Parts: sequence; structure tokens; C-alpha cells
Amino acid sequence: MTQETPELFEYGIQTEASDIRAHVSVCNKTIYVFPTQNGIRAIQQNVCPVGVASQPGVEGVTGKGWLVKHEWIEDLRRLRYESWPWHRFLPMMSTKSKGELAVQCVISCMRAGRFPFWIDARETGRKNIQVEKGTDIVVFCRKRVQVKCDWSAGKTGNLFLQSAERNPLKHH
Repeated sequence: MTQETPELFEYGIQTEASDIRAHVSVCNKTIYVFPTQNGIRAIQQNVCPVGVASQPGVEGVTGKGWLVKHEWIEDLRRLRYESWPWHRFLPMMSTKSKGELAVQCVISCMRAGRFPFWIDARETGRKNIQVEKGTDIVVFCRKRVQVKCDWSAGKTGNLFLQSAERNPLKHH
């Protein structure tokens, strides 16, 4: 009797409500950051091979997605972040633990002022703001950031942009 392949559910870059994506690559201590729409556009405009993902302690495929070359993603930023304690990432950690560390890494990068935000900024034309308040530019930035631990992105030259998954360990 053959074992049935567990069903994957559509869940990934194409279904999320993020504005910015941050893929944390442990292998080269780099965070790859880009507007989410640019990742979607890269998938639509290129023939992207399909890749699969798995989780330690789980049998079978737990995710699938597109392998997207770095150069296919418009305005991709590469942030080398040597000062982060990368030794905290261990290969056999759970997917949830790796994800939590990736979020901590990105927040640390933000607090250090190194994380790029695509913003709406314009010079104010209101003289009372410029002269009386000493303000020349008004910035609007309310962005949603999706963080992924993409362990080998720096080694493979691809980002794994997930399209479907299953969550057998029920970690959210």
C-alpha cells in the first residue's frame, strides 16, 4: 500500500498582506529585503523552478514554492549584518524557532537603522510647518513586513518564495 502525500494548502507570497519581505540567510549573514510586489512580479515574469521545503522531525514535504534568482527581483537590497549573533541559529532547530530568530534579527537590523523602508515622503508646501515648526519633509510609513528564514539564499543565488505549505506541528 502506498502512502498518500499530505495535502499542501495555498499559503505564501501570493496570499499574504505584506508590503516588504525580509529573507534572512544564515549561510552568509545577509538579509535580503524587497517590496513584496517585486517578488510577485519576478515570479510572473520569469520561468521559476519549483522547490520544496521540509521541517526537522516531519516526514515528507511541508512546503513548496518558487526558486527566484536574486537578480530577478527589482530593487532587492542585500544587508550584510555581521554583528548579529548568527551562532544562535542551528540547522536542526524547528522551523518555528528559526523563524522567531529571523524576526529578532530583522528587528535588530531595524533598530540599528540599517533596514530599508520604501516610504512616501514629500516636501511640505505648508509654510507654517516649514518655518514655524522647522519641518521640511513629512514622511508616511506604515508598512507590514514578512520575515522568512531562508537559510541558504546566499549560497544558492535564489530566494525561496513559498506558494503552499502544511503545518503538521501546528506551530504558528
